[in-house]
Amino acid sequence: MKISRLAGTFREEGARGVARRIRDKIAEIFFPHLGPKYPRFQYKPGTPRIVDVLAADPEHPRVAARPRTPGKPLTIAWVIPPVGPGGGGHTTISRVARQLQNDGHKVLFSVYDNSSRQYNTEAQEGLREHYNLDVDMIPLEELATVDAVIATAWETAYAVNSVAEGPHKFYFVQDFEPSFYGIGTENILAEQTYRLGFYGVTAGKWLTAKVAEYGMAADYFDFGVDLDIYRLNPQKAPKRKKQVIFYARPMTERRGFELGLMALTLFHEQHPEYEIITFGQDLSKFALPFPATNLGVITERQLAKLYQESVACLLLSLTNVSLLPLELLAAGCVPVMNDGENNRMVLGETPGILYSKSPLPVDLAAKLSEAVENPDIAANAAYISASVENRSWDKGLEMAKNIIVEKTTGVRDA
Repeated sequence: MKISRLAGTFREEGARGVARRIRDKIAEIFFPHLGPKYPRFQYKPGTPRIVDVLAADPEHPRVAARPRTPGKPLTIAWVIPPVGPGGGGHTTISRVARQLQNDGHKVLFSVYDNSSRQYNTEAQEGLREHYNLDVDMIPLEELATVDAVIATAWETAYAVNSVAEGPHKFYFVQDFEPSFYGIGTENILAEQTYRLGFYGVTAGKWLTAKVAEYGMAADYFDFGVDLDIYRLNPQKAPKRKKQVIFYARPMTERRGFELGLMALTLFHEQHPEYEIITFGQDLSKFALPFPATNLGVITERQLAKLYQESVACLLLSLTNVSLLPLELLAAGCVPVMNDGENNRMVLGETPGILYSKSPLPVDLAAKLSEAVENPDIAANAAYISASVENRSWDKGLEMAKNIIVEKTTGVRDA
């Protein structure tokens, strides 16, 4: 057991936390036959702490709060999972947090990590380095002192539920997380978070409808695109190459990695002249069924250049849609996607997106071929880029900010 880990536990959980860690380590060494109290779950990354699950009771939600004084700056705390580079969820959280800061509200963050892989100080550095967000941190034990506290990933909802009544409690829902798991403990616990009585702030209309199935009240904000980064500039844009790209995330089931590989196998047989480039996760240890260039995780500026050089992108979203379609369109790159309400309800009838008839490889490959066989690829790129000129983040961030402020004070922010 590393001294640095014990020091971090002491900072976050105090002497009792250190004693628990030492006790559990001794038990693991000298009494391995006894095992943990909750096999496969205790201290597992991406899960709530057992004590917080035991405290959850949807029949008696802990959400009583008084409206705060309108017009005065609020203190708003976000409870987030551990911070790393390239996270779409942390990107959107940071954008909304920055909007609140710009409007004069005090924004705090607290990291919630069942496995103690990361502490508040590390999360603070990660937010600054990867998301250009400068915020102070707050211990979980002090969250009852703020005006509003916001759960993010499903496991953090249990932490927010454990906060004493006083602050207004929100749930920033960016995806339907129960579908991340097979039927079992995590699936059930993720579902129950929508019954804890928090007010939902959802990324798009589809999630507002999904959480309503559990009786959860919510409002949505629109997706946007950072036009300063992704917008196609015909005078400065790199030359469009004979290449298609694939948002490849084998660690993320909802991105349909294997479906994408099979579709690209067919596409490569039909268009061997096109280079295939993968991004989103390092695939260097994967043996792919076709020649491909693996870029892994890259920066936003590198992404913009990649999009502007590519004709089309295969992008599968099997739950809530990702941030990528609008970014791709802004860059003049054709998104090839699976069809479904989860995509259309959020994006609307956006021109330029090629939806496959079904999510089967043959239909996805056909749409990729349709994109590269367009007789005027350059003109199409300019057209689809222009179609999202009015889809900057300004409107969506204002919507998200207004939901939080209005539900906390009873008055819409000026």
